[in-house]
Amino acid sequence: MTDVMQKAPADELDYDIDFSRWLKGSDRIIDAETTIAGETSVSVVRTDFADRSVRVWLSGGMAGENGLISVLATTVEDRKKEFCFVIKVRDCC
Repeated sequence: MTDVMQKAPADELDYDIDFSRWLKGSDRIIDAETTIAGETSVSVVRTDFADRSVRVWLSGGMAGENGLISVLATTVEDRKKEFCFVIKVRDCC
């Protein structure tokens, strides 16, 4: 099942992904890329990474839009792991 995250149109928020469960021993992340699929005006502000985690910053979007966020991490030992989640843009209540 794909994780679902929410944001309001005015939000610029970060979403953290822990890749620890897929990494072995001292392997660590050396690169990460984020893409968005679907008809959405949400945009990736930046993608930061540390040894075993990735932080994706998203902004924009219009209420009612949904997008599929894909994060591809590459490690020192040349592992590649893709993690996906759905972003739902909702107005504040």
